[in-house]
Amino acid sequence: MENNKLDKTFGQIGSIIGILILLFGIYVCFYSWVGVTTIIVGAFLAFTHTSTKVDYENKRMKFSNNLFGLISIGFWTDVKSGMQLNLKDISKSQTKSKDASGRTIQPHSDYRIFLFSEKDTEIMAVKKCDNKESAEKELIELKAKLAL
Repeated sequence: MENNKLDKTFGQIGSIIGILILLFGIYVCFYSWVGVTTIIVGAFLAFTHTSTKVDYENKRMKFSNNLFGLISIGFWTDVKSGMQLNLKDISKSQTKSKDASGRTIQPHSDYRIFLFSEKDTEIMAVKKCDNKESAEKELIELKAKLAL
């Protein structure tokens, strides 16, 4: 079984804020029980992410949200012979403050392998790759392992 981590649920900023809240909660814990609640909220923001598990033996996949990075919530989808795997370019842009006069937008692109149904509807993201060459290689390997 293969587990492919996809994205942080609350993004990069949410994860950083979660770590800060977690650290603040640890500090507050020495003075009040409210710190425990703060720790739980911080851990939730910092560690929650999405992933896809691929079970090659039973030919099925599970897209899941991993709460606190540990508790996996999702459903299994059987991979049938009419389904297909395709590659998609996912482009995102991040706005970062350059200085007081303006902003800098940094484009970010990654490639994802998606599972499509027999009717060509997108079911789920299976794997995330940084460049097109590695994504194409992974796509060929996945198709071979799942006999698609």
